[in-house]
Amino acid sequence: MIRSAALLQHGEQSIIDRIEDSPYAINFLEIGLLPGKHISVVQKAPFGGPIAFLVDGHMIALRRTEAELIKVQPMNP
Repeated sequence: MIRSAALLQHGEQSIIDRIEDSPYAINFLEIGLLPGKHISVVQKAPFGGPIAFLVDGHMIALRRTEAELIKVQPMNP
């Protein structure tokens, strides 16, 4: 089941399936958010704040609207 990275729960691990077309798409690719990479949620800020993700050992914080552009699938479908 493919869903948005913004919907992942704390500690949940997934694999990036694709990046939606947007002005941020190139920036995501440049910082290592590539299809096939493992992604997990480290921390979620309250009240719709940013989400901290761990991608290949690197911490990346994104706004929720940005995280909604990243589509993920479960590690064990």
